[in-house]
Amino acid sequence: MPYNPLFFQLRYDIIGEIAGLLFAVLILVFMFLTKPKQSKTYIFLLTGTIISIFAIMVQIVIVRMASTVSVYYNRNVFTAALTLFLTLYAILLFIYFNYINLLSEGRFRKRFVLIMIYITLSTIYFAVMIYLIVLKRLFFVRTDGIDITHFTRFYCVAGILCCIICMVITTLRRKNISRIVFRATVISVTIDVAVLILQIIATHAIFSAVTYVIPFVIGYQLFHSNSYDEETGCQNISAFESRFQTNERAGRVFYIAYIDFPQLADSSIVPNYEAFSMEVVRICRKIERISRKILMYRLNYGTFIAILETKERSDAENYTEQMRDILDSFFERIDDKIHYFVGVCGDSKRFVAVGNKYTQLFLRYLRNRYLKDGENVYYFANGADFRDFEEIYKIEQTLMDIRARMNPDDERIICYAQPIYSVENKSFRTAEALMRLTIDGKMIPPDTFIKVAEQNNCIHALTVIMMHKVCRAVEALVEEYDFDAVTINCSTLDFTDKTFYKEIMDIIHSYRIDQKMIRLEITESMMAENYDAVRYNMSMLNREGIQLYMDDFGTGYSNLERVVDVPVQTIKFDKSLLYKAVKDYRVDDIFTYMIDFFKKNGFVTLIEGVENEAQKKFSIDRGFDYIQGYHYAKPSPIENLRKYFDKKS
Repeated sequence: MPYNPLFFQLRYDIIGEIAGLLFAVLILVFMFLTKPKQSKTYIFLLTGTIISIFAIMVQIVIVRMASTVSVYYNRNVFTAALTLFLTLYAILLFIYFNYINLLSEGRFRKRFVLIMIYITLSTIYFAVMIYLIVLKRLFFVRTDGIDITHFTRFYCVAGILCCIICMVITTLRRKNISRIVFRATVISVTIDVAVLILQIIATHAIFSAVTYVIPFVIGYQLFHSNSYDEETGCQNISAFESRFQTNERAGRVFYIAYIDFPQLADSSIVPNYEAFSMEVVRICRKIERISRKILMYRLNYGTFIAILETKERSDAENYTEQMRDILDSFFERIDDKIHYFVGVCGDSKRFVAVGNKYTQLFLRYLRNRYLKDGENVYYFANGADFRDFEEIYKIEQTLMDIRARMNPDDERIICYAQPIYSVENKSFRTAEALMRLTIDGKMIPPDTFIKVAEQNNCIHALTVIMMHKVCRAVEALVEEYDFDAVTINCSTLDFTDKTFYKEIMDIIHSYRIDQKMIRLEITESMMAENYDAVRYNMSMLNREGIQLYMDDFGTGYSNLERVVDVPVQTIKFDKSLLYKAVKDYRVDDIFTYMIDFFKKNGFVTLIEGVENEAQKKFSIDRGFDYIQGYHYAKPSPIENLRKYFDKKS
């Protein structure tokens, strides 16, 4: 066999470096495509990935030169390539070490300690590197290639030393590190050390690139492309849903704790943001340390959900009581006195039946129902809470379906009416239309569903449907009966839309009725929301001949100057003011003064809530023009107004 110098050349297997390069390029592409959160840790992650790509390319060039010494070798160029790689590797170690430290806000504050560690390690690293270069011991030139064993061992030992230091510091500071960060550090450090040891042993294979690419891949997957928040160590709502469904399928019993800071959850302006962020991190760490059965999830800046994977209610109560102690300690420590709400529920069968979306809604329902301004609240839900919420939940679903259909003939919305007595005519001349909701044959009172409708942006759909039903009823009544008008209550949200008046007039004009036979009731409190828009709608409706009533006057918002300034024709006094005036002569004096004031200024006065003969006489004596109440008639389907209105002659 003839001599072939290429056959006897020193060869290095670089498949590991090529794989590392592909991983690094791929993760870099994902970073630019997914646009992850631009946190402090992400900057290190992005920089480390870019430097990794350059380091791998330099390493591939080094291996190529070492394998073909007769073609490419130049000692100065080769030494420069080694120096460049070792410098890039040192930067990668710095980034890796700093990235892990940044994942714990508690450690990040001790910058002096970190700086001293950086300076010490960098000095040792570069001193040894220069020593090896000067003494020409970093590599050896042979006839069959270049032996880079010392070069490889040097940076591998440096990498192992960095991993050990990271592991030691992480273990010492475990209380200030989230559970997932600690686990990720242990896993990545263990993998790195194992691979670096193999790299030292394997003299003719180069695969060390995976030791600095894999940690960046793990960091990106856990804290940037995936659901973990690097500051608190919590996952987001998507992760909560996934865990919830996993527990459901496995038939596990579990409890849910809803932790909310009401002053912060719905506000983008947070007092002492940095200080509070540090406190939140401490809270999460302490709650995690209560038990491994507690899994924390972050919904937004000030709201968290914890899954308590325990079968026993006593254990869940014990865990949540410890959470409460942690939050009490936080409340006493922080200067801004940020209040908290903790709501706990644990009916896993009910969760399984309706799913985690229901659970989230129920937890928010607990917050809205039991939260008290300026107080810390801890509440463990019971069966009555579930039953009450189920009713609210069913109402919400019905209202949203009504809004989606927008059917003017929707049978779930029933139009009731209560006739109003005219003192001057001694007969019923008007009536107030009252909305009712039916679900599965059960009548739901307005006090229950109106607020739910407003919270779910369904109130406008109800107003439109009621307008159609009232107009249709008036159209039928006016053929045989003599009356002035029917009034309809409108929501604050309706009047804040400047196109509302036009929509109302379009509906009225679609029926064969005089537009003056439809009147609208508004509350004075709605004018505080968006006064300009409300007043604009009122003015435009007045121009079209629509009379307006000021409803619930005297309930705490009353301002005579503002009431006189808006275009209303009738002042409707709230029944609570009547009841107080009957019992207290001082309130009666104010009551009488306001009635006289409005009548002198051309307003029509109406009192509601009259339930007996004494209240009727009192109202007539005070000079009210109209009286409404159970003493005269109870609300009933609007068709029953035939019993109260006079027939046309």
